[in-house]
Amino acid sequence: MIIREIEQNSEEWIEYRKGKSGGSEFKDLWTSSLPLKSKIVDRLIKTSKPIGAKETVQELAAKLDPKDLAELKLESAPKKHYYEIIADRVARPLTPNDYADRLNGKTFSMMERGHILEPEAKAAVEKKLETEFEKESVIWEREDNPNIYISPDGWKKNENGKVTKALEIKCLSSEKVVEAFLTGQYPPEYFPQVCKYFIVNDDLEILYFAIYTDLIPELELLLWEIHRNDVRDSLAEMRAYEDAIMARIDEDTQKIIDKGF
Repeated sequence: MIIREIEQNSEEWIEYRKGKSGGSEFKDLWTSSLPLKSKIVDRLIKTSKPIGAKETVQELAAKLDPKDLAELKLESAPKKHYYEIIADRVARPLTPNDYADRLNGKTFSMMERGHILEPEAKAAVEKKLETEFEKESVIWEREDNPNIYISPDGWKKNENGKVTKALEIKCLSSEKVVEAFLTGQYPPEYFPQVCKYFIVNDDLEILYFAIYTDLIPELELLLWEIHRNDVRDSLAEMRAYEDAIMARIDEDTQKIIDKGF
């Protein structure tokens, strides 16, 4: 064991901890759940370990070498802190002062950061795709329900004047950018929003989903091209659900209005 004399909460202490696994943070990396029984059995067979016919998952896992068990656990998706550690190593720290001259008197927030970075993100997408998106700010509204809409960050018409392409831009925290890069997927929590584009605009063929950052030069722009067929199986259910939930909101709103408040 090496003992280092560093005052806790000092700048040196904060800098030392970056990109490392400390005591209080290890719980955010550790996976206590066991792998699937089939995976454990496969590894036991591979390592020539005996397998009882009626053994539980816990009993089978206990027969694995710690290294084999750790490898199986690591096959599952890591926790958020895994990506935070990597972000500490590769990303420039986010400081609100970086945007002080562009806040125009507003208080810094991640949403405001997104608004500030959106123009340069859009320019980066256009450069990569070698195409331009409309600059006008618009809202798309469902023809059959004015309470259901979406706000595109960019859009493009085809030769017939129909809007067939759209752009959605996200300026996320560094650990989210790292996760998207390493998994090759945009964050799944945005899947409903992706589908919403195709639900509101029946003519939409392609949505470009962009993740932009000014904190990791190597990962400045991540871009996904999403076609209607990629999400088609989810559109009908999501549309029906949104219609139903908005109708319920209307009904419950009316109950309150009828009270005379």
